Amino acid sequence: MGKQITRRGLLRTFGLTIAGSALAACAPKVVEKVVKETAVVKETVAVEVEKQITVVVEAPTPKGKVVFWGHDQHPLDLAGEGFVQKYPEVVWESPHPADWGAKLQAAMAAGSGCPDLVWLEATQVANFGCAELLFPTSPVLEPIKDQFHPAKLAEAFVPKVGQYCGWPGDISLSGYYYRPDKFAEVGYGDVDWESMTWDDFIVMATDVAKQGKKCFLLPTSWSQIFDYCLQQIGGLIVSKDGQSIQVGDEKGIAAMNRVKQLYETGAGINVDFWSPPYWTAITEGTLIGDFGAAWNKGFWEAQIKTPEQGAGYWRITKFPKGPDVKYRTGVWGGATLAIPKCAENKENALLYMQYALGSLEGCALTGGWGIIPAYRPYLNSTLFTKGRSHIFGDWAFNEFWTEQEKGLSPEYVRPAGYGEVMGIIAREMPPILKDEISVDKGMANIVQLATPDFERAKCVM
Repeated sequence: MGKQITRRGLLRTFGLTIAGSALAACAPKVVEKVVKETAVVKETVAVEVEKQITVVVEAPTPKGKVVFWGHDQHPLDLAGEGFVQKYPEVVWESPHPADWGAKLQAAMAAGSGCPDLVWLEATQVANFGCAELLFPTSPVLEPIKDQFHPAKLAEAFVPKVGQYCGWPGDISLSGYYYRPDKFAEVGYGDVDWESMTWDDFIVMATDVAKQGKKCFLLPTSWSQIFDYCLQQIGGLIVSKDGQSIQVGDEKGIAAMNRVKQLYETGAGINVDFWSPPYWTAITEGTLIGDFGAAWNKGFWEAQIKTPEQGAGYWRITKFPKGPDVKYRTGVWGGATLAIPKCAENKENALLYMQYALGSLEGCALTGGWGIIPAYRPYLNSTLFTKGRSHIFGDWAFNEFWTEQEKGLSPEYVRPAGYGEVMGIIAREMPPILKDEISVDKGMANIVQLATPDFERAKCVM
């Protein structure tokens, strides 16, 4: 640089204003040696140039508020407490409106009254992102995307707009929760869960059911268990490009046959998902296992309080294996944090995203509740692996999830229209499981019945 560099000129060179750019205000960075380091979130913006000339621009102190909508007992509320300690001039509001989904759609349609942050399922990110109703996060997320699990990162990307429209949230790894002591009581105290095949599991579950115990939740419309079985063998509900329904193929048929086998064991408890009868069966020791996601923990902790109710006795293992099984875990839920375009406090929302799901401190709070943030520096830290819970006692359950993270399917996607197909699967499963229609015909019916709603919902590129 052969001429004198002024502070104003240097800032102009890097596209900054004296007060800092809008991006710097919501996502301050350290940029060293002319942007060699592009992704470190700090309180200042530092630029080092030739002759060790360093200019530091203080980022404006965040002020105002950030409003979040999501379900009750939410892990992001825990990070909200830490966030306002870090940024005391920002108010965290989390009202948890009971009908927040309908209110969100109404606010988006009106273009006002939106929250600043929403906890969206992958298919909702695809739906709203396709309609260009979400605020892009690419300017902040793109430079640090290698720090997140790729499968979860992909769920925040909207191909139609070519940008990330959310922040990677809960990976939602899954496993089989079980009570070793209760299995021992019915003759299965020496089970090699690591080597368990689906054939082994079916035989065991059938015998356990005859002894009056239940091994999993399975009302006849419980479509999540079908999705688990499909994910395991590398199948899809909807094609990767989001343009066609795939559940009628040979993998969809194989997955439904497996669910039918499970149903016929008699070991499935036929009650509504997490209803009072479900929790009673858990705490009384009738339901001694269930397929579930890592985030189950936060809800189970609220229900299982004492050793008499099972606290300290629960463990988790991989899904059973088999000749057609590619993955021994699966995804159930696992939301992405997003900012509606009609949000009023986008800068604060972006700052919160980075804190809650892109920093060790924030992830320790959200992850402590039970979800598994996709931020790999956290997953590789003792903040994660040393986690403990009263429902597992001294067992290092997060070490199990660390291993499961490595086995997550990179093939599984939930594009726009996924939810519409899953709704039809749930509706049409009962006659299949009850043997009123063959699996082949039932799956063909599902594709036919789901097509009109799917065509309306899918993202047209």
